[in-house]
Amino acid sequence: MKKKETRLTDQNPSLLRRIWKARTAYLLLAPLLIGLLIFAYYPPLSGLYHSFFDWNVTGRAVFVGLDNFRELFSDPVFLNSVPTLLKIGIPTLLISVVVPLVMAELIYAVKNSRLKYLYRVLVLLPMVAPGLIYTLLWEKIYDPQLGLLTQILRAVGLVDPDQIINWLGDANLVIPALIFKGFPWIGGTAVLIYMAGLMNISTDVVEATVLDGCSTWKRIWYIDIPQLTGQIKYFLVFGLIGVIQDYNNQLLITEGGPGYTTYVPGYYMYVKAFTAGRMGYASAVGFVMFIVIFALTLLIMKPRKHADD
Repeated sequence: MKKKETRLTDQNPSLLRRIWKARTAYLLLAPLLIGLLIFAYYPPLSGLYHSFFDWNVTGRAVFVGLDNFRELFSDPVFLNSVPTLLKIGIPTLLISVVVPLVMAELIYAVKNSRLKYLYRVLVLLPMVAPGLIYTLLWEKIYDPQLGLLTQILRAVGLVDPDQIINWLGDANLVIPALIFKGFPWIGGTAVLIYMAGLMNISTDVVEATVLDGCSTWKRIWYIDIPQLTGQIKYFLVFGLIGVIQDYNNQLLITEGGPGYTTYVPGYYMYVKAFTAGRMGYASAVGFVMFIVIFALTLLIMKPRKHADD
């Protein structure tokens, strides 16, 4: 009987014994896990904690409960920044999801393997330039007098030679200019990720659509897009996170202007934290952004129920 119990113990060792047996692996993982806890988990938890405090750059923190949130939801600058985020974010998100898919379909349709490889390399080349340089380059493109965009419009006769277009200083033009920034919106890995999904579609299915006389548009709509659902969700989630958190354009080229025209919640959080010195109030802004991102992510990633369930 004792021998049998010993065998069962050997087959189902305790958790501590299993950890001890794999102690080398856990020791090697420990620095990474400690770094993850310190640099990835501690900052947002600290921000959540300090969102309930009147916390300034001197380190003084006085508990104020929900006062930061009450002030936030009655703050006209913050409330006006939300529609601005929607005006900039929705078109930007749609562009980041749709345009790379169109480009991937076009490259996928190329029959010559060498040309297909060349196009994939050309799509990746813009990643060589750092994002900061990329943004500053577009600031020069939008220069009112000598910018490339203004020069092109003058060359084709759409504007007068002496006309000055203040792309980033006109309240009516600045938001469309920020959306247009990055044209043609295909540089990066998004196209290649879509292409990987397209190449995983069974060739038998593609050949069957050709034999059945299915048009290219119908094949894309009924076969390609359903097969790329995972990639589309991926770009929606990460695009959504990027759109809500991003304020690089405001920080580098518009400073939220003209006036408060391009203020978004992320930039408002930055201003309150590092200009006004109200770290607790900025933490409240960040916490609200986190709740919105988390809720929208759950909504996008919610599994679909099949008809037979």
